[in-house]
Amino acid sequence: MKKWLFLFPIVATALVLGACNPASAAVFTTASPVPPDPTPTGPALLSNTDLVLAMVDNLNAGSVEESLAYFADTAVVYLIGFPPTGIEIYNGKEEIRKLWEDSAANHFRWEVDITSAVGNEVHVRAETWHDFTQALGVAPLVYTDVYEFQNGKIVTYISWLTQESLSRFKPAFAEAVPPETPAPIAEELAVSELTVTISDGTCTTDTPLVLKAGRVTFQLNTQDPTNDLYAFTIFNIDESRDILDLMVSTAGYPPGWATFLLSTELGPGKTRTETIKIEQGPVYLICWSKPPDTPIGNAEFQVVP
Repeated sequence: MKKWLFLFPIVATALVLGACNPASAAVFTTASPVPPDPTPTGPALLSNTDLVLAMVDNLNAGSVEESLAYFADTAVVYLIGFPPTGIEIYNGKEEIRKLWEDSAANHFRWEVDITSAVGNEVHVRAETWHDFTQALGVAPLVYTDVYEFQNGKIVTYISWLTQESLSRFKPAFAEAVPPETPAPIAEELAVSELTVTISDGTCTTDTPLVLKAGRVTFQLNTQDPTNDLYAFTIFNIDESRDILDLMVSTAGYPPGWATFLLSTELGPGKTRTETIKIEQGPVYLICWSKPPDTPIGNAEFQVVP
């Protein structure tokens, strides 16, 4: 198992598939739906690579239900790199169905190259077309995708927009959908202690996203039993970057424009308290799980004196 992607050199309206969802994923297209293998065993058993290709071919053909048949009922999809937060999470097949239906309605199409297939994981380079991204003039967008399989079904699908595609997408999107003016910082809500909890495939905080400068204590909890290991990272980034750049960079090694304030791992069902000194904001949190190496949630904290 390789070390964490972006995160651990030290410690070890999503536009991807939907209308306001330009998507990511993987594979060469075919003209007609490919039915799923009806049994998980036997001589007709498809490889994980074949399953990814068949799933994508079906969605390209507009066959939503046939494409969804390759996902486990509890599958989770993470689409990374789009406004406003840089991560969209679709938890369970019913949520994924909404994304797939919207994609089919907006003539979504992807082409992919399988880059590797080892164990339960299939890695893909994907290019996608969608009515929205074509209207913006930025199609095709390019993604790095990872699929995790269990018992012949996709249980996790992670899709990162590449930095090059983000550099084309951001200005076009900002022109089409001007960003909202941020609300004033509510200094009276600033805290020096907060709890971050990983559960249900993502992470949440128990307080408003405003911190007091100085020493801040984080109570870190991992209540999700699904994966082998979880992690939390906290950092500052250069003013020229934003949370979209940050999330896209999690597909590779740590960028030089991110300064780590905290990087810690926890097993499932564990709790840890960490206190760090925060001098300036904004401060960014990313939560992780593995396998596969996946950012599963994030937060942006404003900082007041």
